[in-house]
Amino acid sequence: MRLLPWLLLVWSLAWAFPRVGVHEGFTRLVFDLPSPEVAHTLTQENGLLTLVLVGVKAAPLDQVVNSPEVVSVQTLPEEGRVRVHVRLKAPVEVSVRRFSDPERLVVDLALKKETPPAEKPAPSPSQTRAPKPPRPVVLLDPGHGGVDPGMVGYVVEKEAVLDVALRLKRLLEREGVEVRLTRDKDVHLSPDKREDLSRRAAMADSSQVNLFISIHVNATPTHTGRGVEAFYFGRTQDARVLAQVIRENGGGELGQRLTQEARSVAERILTDIVAQANQRYSQRLAETLGRHLAQATGSPYRGAFPGDLFVLRYAKVPAVLVEIGFGDHPVEGRQLADPAYREKVAQGLLAGILTFLAHGAYAR
Repeated sequence: MRLLPWLLLVWSLAWAFPRVGVHEGFTRLVFDLPSPEVAHTLTQENGLLTLVLVGVKAAPLDQVVNSPEVVSVQTLPEEGRVRVHVRLKAPVEVSVRRFSDPERLVVDLALKKETPPAEKPAPSPSQTRAPKPPRPVVLLDPGHGGVDPGMVGYVVEKEAVLDVALRLKRLLEREGVEVRLTRDKDVHLSPDKREDLSRRAAMADSSQVNLFISIHVNATPTHTGRGVEAFYFGRTQDARVLAQVIRENGGGELGQRLTQEARSVAERILTDIVAQANQRYSQRLAETLGRHLAQATGSPYRGAFPGDLFVLRYAKVPAVLVEIGFGDHPVEGRQLADPAYREKVAQGLLAGILTFLAHGAYAR
């Protein structure tokens, strides 16, 4: 019976466009084409392989692959053509072949082989000391940015979270933690919200990162909410949380669509033991950050919740979204505009991260 989830996955991929096969040493994408006249182009940049096939129709689809070479394959229908985004785990060598009867395009992706280093002389005894353990790496994601301001109240979300992230980066580096940022100034990763969130999510699926923390400012329609919350990836259980998740996923019709896409990934966690373990670590990280943040700022701790958050959907490391307070609350909003209070926020997040790391609940 343990083979059943795997067989269902193989069956679903076999009927997808493209069909995806995971083999020893490579991942294969097979595109079934309607005619020999179909033209294609292929580009590779920043961990993303993009294929455009002209004269093809296909349904939109986002396939989680999680092979050694590929994170996911996303099919996007466009006018008169189909665009396919292949998110990569590492640099790959690409082999493309065309076959007929039936007409199909086969793309094989294999990890690039490293050039073997030249032989070095045997080290002296003084050089054989045990190496230092690698420093943990934390990826901070200041939400929104550029064309997307986020919530606007007593503060502008994109400005407040960037300031907090830069303060937190400075504090973490003092503690010997390596810090990376999805953005370090007021920019967006893409003017398209879906692509912007996808690029942030792709950064969290890396063997180079130990933790992913997306920083946001909260809001409510009544302007009465106050306190800190944290979210980890999972199926949303609460109607209030669902409304907030839709807002963080872009709001309106777009937010609802991206939430539904993320939910389909969340449902697959139920059959993935590795993903379930990472979800538990993410829940622990969310609770640790939320409690330390509340303690440092005096703001109420409202809890840690599962949510179908698009930016967290591909994380293979503990990953959370933290709402550092309500920017539209007449008291808390003004506090978030105060540099001294933002320093308290950064101190609270620092304490939570160090506590989590001290328990060894991460992997490199």
